[in-house]
Amino acid sequence: MPVDFKAVLSDLSAMSRTFHDEAVNYRGLHPDVAPPVVDAGDAGLDHALKEVADLIVALHTGFADRLDDRGDKVTYARDSFQRHDIDVHGLFEDLMAGDG
Repeated sequence: MPVDFKAVLSDLSAMSRTFHDEAVNYRGLHPDVAPPVVDAGDAGLDHALKEVADLIVALHTGFADRLDDRGDKVTYARDSFQRHDIDVHGLFEDLMAGDG
């Protein structure tokens, strides 16, 4: 495997790890973005505040899930590149076997 190709594979591995690590870190921020909702004294306002707080939590969770998903996709791309490189080298070696 060429040196340049190994560098790309290691970069993709690092990128995937970073996506997954940052998803974990982002999920760890949950208590900071989801403080308890206070009682405003008005049932309608309390309901509206709870809905907005639930939406913020859902967006926060969704973004962390997207980070994990991107990490999985980068891992898949890296594995595909590696499989393709092995296939190309195997084909080349098969073609050159009679020339030795």
